[in-house]
Amino acid sequence: MAFSLQPCFSGLDDLQQRDATRTLWVGDWNKGSCNSSIPVYRNSLASFSFFLSEVVRYSRLTMDSGQDLAEMPALSPPDNIVSNYDNPYSLYPWLLAVGVISMALMTLAVAIRIYTKVFILKSVKHEDYIAVLALAGFLVWDVIFIYVSKLGLARNQWDIRAVDIPYFLKMMNVIEIIYGPSMLFAKYFVLIQLKRIFVPTNLRNSVWWIIYSLIGATIAYYVACTFTFIFQCWPREAIWNTALEAEATCIDFKAATLVSGVINMVLDIGIFLTPLYAIWLLQMPMKRKIGVFAVFGVGFLTCVITVFGVAFRVPLLTSQNLTMAIAKVGLFTFAEYFGTILVGSMPLFPRFWSRFTGRQPPESRYAKGSISQSHITERSVSHPSTRTGYSSQSSNKNPMRHAPYDELPEDDPHDLQQWEHAV
Repeated sequence: MAFSLQPCFSGLDDLQQRDATRTLWVGDWNKGSCNSSIPVYRNSLASFSFFLSEVVRYSRLTMDSGQDLAEMPALSPPDNIVSNYDNPYSLYPWLLAVGVISMALMTLAVAIRIYTKVFILKSVKHEDYIAVLALAGFLVWDVIFIYVSKLGLARNQWDIRAVDIPYFLKMMNVIEIIYGPSMLFAKYFVLIQLKRIFVPTNLRNSVWWIIYSLIGATIAYYVACTFTFIFQCWPREAIWNTALEAEATCIDFKAATLVSGVINMVLDIGIFLTPLYAIWLLQMPMKRKIGVFAVFGVGFLTCVITVFGVAFRVPLLTSQNLTMAIAKVGLFTFAEYFGTILVGSMPLFPRFWSRFTGRQPPESRYAKGSISQSHITERSVSHPSTRTGYSSQSSNKNPMRHAPYDELPEDDPHDLQQWEHAV
């Protein structure tokens, strides 16, 4: 679709046309004024710079007036504010600090998990490899976001040159695509771990159905999320090449980002509540239940982070100062990544702690034997004929003795039979 600025210039002499060109660029264009025949693209981040292709036609007028096209801002600054390209206000120091700290803590958490599984439990499962892939994806996302923030994404939009926006658009799409698979891997290994802890025998009780429902929803959503951002515009080049946007088909990336945050929050709440529900089924004193709750309680922190992340995504729908809004969302995304990794690694920490200190922390003592009790409770309800010789009192007198987070080898029928006999 072709369009022109000429309707804005009718009846003006050359000097007035030059002034109108500057005004339209730095001010009224973003408000959709001048003439209704001029399209205003509000449905993607490309609204920062789509005007570039048309302004080139009038570059001679701009150069004659002494206005450097490369110095024009991506958004008209508020009243009494002047664009500052050299030393502007920026969230980059905060993003750098939070990003580096979260990367270090995520790496440490996964390292403890892998060390515990390889050298202490000597039982490496497929979800451990998935955990490493999730960490790798998060680290790549963090590095790219920090890099783009250093270039200017963490500034107010009026402190960014319009000619720099296409590169930001391209890099933003890259990290959006990385987000889906990385979060899928992270939530998947957390959920599989919960399954191994609470339903090691594949007994299809309520906990089993909840966990596998969450796994199915996680896979379905993040696969869809990834393809949504891959094909954010078609042809894809229209994501950053604004000259193609008029003929391209694009989704509203701002709405997609908000929806992503909301669904992610719902999944995090489900992952947090699932182990609490399973622990509540245990036949044990409340004091011991609270001790086990503590191991999985870190999930509450992740839920709080995702709630704040959604709250900071809402301004994306209405704010013209999108770069600053995106930078704030990035801060909570760093924390969200760390929280997810921590939730998946926390159950291994007590075993790691006991190896290097020679003693068990209080929550491990409370947790000892707890997981086996959860299976007893569920099976006594589902299959009473197989549990006639057991009661909650006899179970408490002779709790199954095993260290925290001992995984049952599902592929070894002999060991599984021994476990059945033990409980």
